[in-house]
Amino acid sequence: MMPVWRRYLVREPSGHLTELSSRLFDRAEDRVAPLPDFAGQCVDVVSAVLVGEQGENPTLAEMSFTKLYFDAVGFVDRGKRDRMIRLMLESCEDRRCRAAAAGPSGCDEAARRAGRARARLASEFGWQPKPAEVTEVLHRLDLPQSSRISFSVPVPAAMISAGGISAGGISAGGAAGGRGRLH
Repeated sequence: MMPVWRRYLVREPSGHLTELSSRLFDRAEDRVAPLPDFAGQCVDVVSAVLVGEQGENPTLAEMSFTKLYFDAVGFVDRGKRDRMIRLMLESCEDRRCRAAAAGPSGCDEAARRAGRARARLASEFGWQPKPAEVTEVLHRLDLPQSSRISFSVPVPAAMISAGGISAGGISAGGAAGGRGRLH
């Protein structure tokens, strides 16, 4: 079984990305230790999942660009986190409807509810990276800039094309090899 790990980058007000220790993030999310620098803020976060053996080049398995809310103390805001999860579940309602083979009228309503949930996810919990930001992320993660990468941004259904989401010519789809190191 290959090791899997997550790396986080936070977009500063200046636009630059800085690394956030996954251990510190996990402690703030688990309400063990707050991140006082983020208290009361909404922060743009890049989350990357890497897979690889010790000493080998890791593979970028997934990358997402989300807004993360912190409470007044610096813990991840539970209410906002619960809302994001609820919207994520609602955004899949049309897929569940198709799988259950419900009648067309029920599926139409499910599709409308799912579309509204995807739109709320995009506006409240997603940020669309500019091409330069994606390039900076790849650089910070020590991954080749020309690679195809898989990443997600909560977006309305109308923005999802048959070929996947794209940002600045970098398409959702295949994973990229990289030159990172295990943490």
